[in-house]
Amino acid sequence: AFQVSQQCMAMVAEEALEIGTDPSSCKINDTFTAIQEGKESKTVDNNFFLTVVPIVQHTSETFVAQFPRMNRDLDDRTPSKDELKRQLSKSGSAGWSFIDLLSDFNLLIYLSQFLDINADYPKICQSVVDRDVPLEEGYKIIIASIAGLDGAY
Repeated sequence: AFQVSQQCMAMVAEEALEIGTDPSSCKINDTFTAIQEGKESKTVDNNFFLTVVPIVQHTSETFVAQFPRMNRDLDDRTPSKDELKRQLSKSGSAGWSFIDLLSDFNLLIYLSQFLDINADYPKICQSVVDRDVPLEEGYKIIIASIAGLDGAY
């Protein structure tokens, strides 16, 4: 993974960098001087401002990551109604609640094919993020129906 360097952020804060016509480089403001490879330069390649950052794996106490990911050629599972049913059928067992199992980013992305992003998702995501906000019973019924579950949520 990459992120911009502290030097880049400082130069942006000082308004030393400008957007130029070439998207692969930054233009240097006329009031500043950039020295690149020992020479004055009016542009600086964007790659100069990138730093490598490690990707750290972690376990979340709030969210799960069991649903298959989209666009993974090497994964033997793909997002489907069967996978949705498999995940949501764990509700009520091993300490899982329906909202616990719904708190999976890839599962929510898959459900966006069936639910309205503007009308349904704000309410569903509010319940995912704040467990004190119960998920409306209607959403449980709709999602369980999409998964092919028979009221076992």
